[in-house]
Amino acid sequence: MKTHLLLLICALLLCACTPADDGMALQDDYLKRLSNALDVDPAQHVDSAEIIRYRLPARRERVINIPEVRISLIELLVEVRRCPKLQQQISLRNNSLGKQLSPSSRLAYEGDLLRAIDACIDYVRGDEEQALLGTLAQLAQDKRAQLPAVFWNALNASPEVERYLRFDEHALALNADKDSAALDALAQLARIGHALPATLPPSAEQLDPLFFALHASDKGGQLIHSLVSLTHSLNQGSRMLQNRQQQRPVCPTGKATERGRILQNIFVKYYAGSLQPYLAQVDQRGQSWSHSLRSLSNVSQVPAATHQYLQSLSADQDSLWADFQKATFRHVRSWQDLLNSCGLAPGQSGWNGSAANAE
Repeated sequence: MKTHLLLLICALLLCACTPADDGMALQDDYLKRLSNALDVDPAQHVDSAEIIRYRLPARRERVINIPEVRISLIELLVEVRRCPKLQQQISLRNNSLGKQLSPSSRLAYEGDLLRAIDACIDYVRGDEEQALLGTLAQLAQDKRAQLPAVFWNALNASPEVERYLRFDEHALALNADKDSAALDALAQLARIGHALPATLPPSAEQLDPLFFALHASDKGGQLIHSLVSLTHSLNQGSRMLQNRQQQRPVCPTGKATERGRILQNIFVKYYAGSLQPYLAQVDQRGQSWSHSLRSLSNVSQVPAATHQYLQSLSADQDSLWADFQKATFRHVRSWQDLLNSCGLAPGQSGWNGSAANAE
């Protein structure tokens, strides 16, 4: 009994000592060390307004009102008795369960219905039943025209997609899983959207795993958190470096000083050695994520609120992704300028690439 109690206490102590958000802990530690080494004011905390900018718009602003194309059960069930698959699809849509299809299931259903209509048209064409052919052709035309709107409702009214793009309370962990299933699902959904209406949406057996992959992942929201926090942290670090150089140059004579060597150690050990690998992890994941979101934002009939939101996350300019890349470049340049001014940059005589004691 005592052994079990001891193990429980040890486990609790270990949990208490482990940062709940090691991605944020890394950034806070880096900025604290940098401000101490530069002898400047500490970094400011991220403003909540920076986070709110990346909330999803209200669902009512994203969902499209799609006029109902009524399929008369009485008329068509008699007419298409030789097309059992189409009969089955019509019956499904008109029963109580069919009327309550989720938005993602509706997308799969519309694809199945159109495939059944196309097959029925091919079957009855030889019988020269012009009235039935005309009815089926008009139904297919109307349904195909609605596919982009059905696609967007499948995404915009989907709790799975909303969860994946919801801002998370935590940043990505330092060694987070690659999240390849969700990233691949996002890319596949973008391809499906662009292919409509020429290529019909896939069946539920193919679509459901894509939505499930997004629902099962908490990495989308964590990536958004990481991009917001890293952009802020990098800009705060750049501000410290630039302000110190403008007000009190670290190496006023262009020769290495004790403080310059301390900062070189900070650069080697805490920027290049700790923060930069995390930046690379976020950047690698963000490349695929932002590409898929940009692609989605250009799918036909995208609602204005959705287009604006996706662009705010992933556009090449004036977006969360672009701001992160800009902040990364600015921070590297700020370090280069300071180290160059001391003769301590890579390639200069004072460069020491091995991390010394940077405390």
